[in-house]
Amino acid sequence: MLPTKKQLIEHLLNKMTNQDIARIYGTTFQKIIQLIKKYNLNQNELRRVNKYTVYLHLLNGEVVYVGSGVWYRCRRYTNRRNSDHKQLMKDGKIEYKFVGEFDLEEDARNYEKELIKKYKKLGQAKFNKI
Repeated sequence: MLPTKKQLIEHLLNKMTNQDIARIYGTTFQKIIQLIKKYNLNQNELRRVNKYTVYLHLLNGEVVYVGSGVWYRCRRYTNRRNSDHKQLMKDGKIEYKFVGEFDLEEDARNYEKELIKKYKKLGQAKFNKI
């Protein structure tokens, strides 16, 4: 079963990659690209790729990492320093949640720092360094 236009828009607004969307529906990312074209959707506009994001990585509902960067960075495991964090991401055990969007990278970094402090005080964000 393929996503409806409404579902596809929601996935793109949630900054999901075409590969992630395809995985949900048991299809190929090429088919998702075809649907995006068919529905005449602007995936860059929907994902707001020109914004800087702040995101959380959650494991069993607990924040294990706070990060910031461009829209797709939260799903990249190749640039993770912590091997446990990297493996959890590779295994698909990490849930992603976007908590902020900013025009300026500096604003995103400042918000990221605030959240790291907050979650460290709660005994979370164990993959973040202080």
